[in-house]
Amino acid sequence: MTDKSALQLWERWSPSRSLRNRDRHSRPHLPVFIGVLLALLLTACGSRPTRQPAVVMDSENDMALGMRAYQDTDYTQARNYFARALAQYRSVDARAGELNVLIDLADSALGQGEYMAARDYLGEADKLAVNENFAALGPHIALLIAYADMQAGDTQPAAAQLDALLNDPTTPADIRQAALFARTQTAFDLKSADTTAWLGKLGATLGKNPDALSTARYQWLQAMAARNNGDLQQATALYAKALNTYRAVYYRPGIAATLEEWADLSMQQKNWNAAKNQLQRALDVRLSMYDRTHSVRDLKKLSQMDTKLGDTAAAVQDAELATYLKDGGDPNQLSVQLQP
Repeated sequence: MTDKSALQLWERWSPSRSLRNRDRHSRPHLPVFIGVLLALLLTACGSRPTRQPAVVMDSENDMALGMRAYQDTDYTQARNYFARALAQYRSVDARAGELNVLIDLADSALGQGEYMAARDYLGEADKLAVNENFAALGPHIALLIAYADMQAGDTQPAAAQLDALLNDPTTPADIRQAALFARTQTAFDLKSADTTAWLGKLGATLGKNPDALSTARYQWLQAMAARNNGDLQQATALYAKALNTYRAVYYRPGIAATLEEWADLSMQQKNWNAAKNQLQRALDVRLSMYDRTHSVRDLKKLSQMDTKLGDTAAAVQDAELATYLKDGGDPNQLSVQLQP
């Protein structure tokens, strides 16, 4: 990234809700289980009813529960369910199911800012997709690899990966739109001369009636453009619009991301009280998602704000809490501790 923390905003590179909630589990792994069931039927005696294997029901149930938790931005719970499903798929060598759940595990890890874990899952997924000829999921894996690169601060490789997706005519429409959002973000992070062009292309692609999350994210990017152009009043108005849009649909990653970016603007204006308020609210949201990575960053900035405000004791506490989380402390425990 440019002058921002390498792990600053997961929402910058998160896919649109249409992509993240699309039915990737429209049972692409079901043919594997159908084969298992047919084998059991063929070996059954006479017309004796065949009981569906527990692994089939358990894995499907865990995947459904995992997706529900994911959609509620409860990434820790989602990862727990997906991990259980992964073990079940592997127990019957269900390769398609295994690939899908690896992608979901990577996606959920990115939701918590854990790009290293996401890269591990994506490395496994990429090998599996190539070896088992699951080419249809290749673009989704490539998109998530670009997100992981962006979170790690490897913006140039991410931009190249996104360019490849955008230049490939076979890239699915939902992946293409998500890639265009991310590529526009990389243009901002790289301070590219063509940032305005990317933003204009994105706006034209969204059309007249984009969904709420696409609208909010586009407003958020417009706010960044206004900041770059020195129009801080317009940037403030756009952050307020984006925040209200995210809050209307209860999308926690977007709420936290907007508050964090708005806090940066407040710091730029030396409005320390406003920045502290925005960061504290963002921290509350991040902790609710069990997001250790971004919570640490918010606490470090809060320590800076308290120092600016002359509250040395609060600044020291902020720094200590950041260290606690960084060393593996429980975000839930910290959330309770910070309650007024």
